[in-house]
Amino acid sequence: MEFFTALYIEYSLRGIDIETYLILPDYEACQIAIRDNEDMYKYFYADSDVNMYCVRTNTLSRSIKPKLRPSTQSAAHQ
Repeated sequence: MEFFTALYIEYSLRGIDIETYLILPDYEACQIAIRDNEDMYKYFYADSDVNMYCVRTNTLSRSIKPKLRPSTQSAAHQ
């Protein structure tokens, strides 16, 4: 089972603290987003570093779906 993960982003812009979340389908996607955006401060015009980290949720994004077994009647006709 996989759970939604929030990518938490915080930075300061002209002295104003800004916090936001992006919802991603799983923890791995969040980690990839952080690695791929290490230079995010350039795009946000942040005063200094942009802090990013992943926050796990308890909300399922994907679950294991069991496969239906063939009925005994249809298996006997094969």
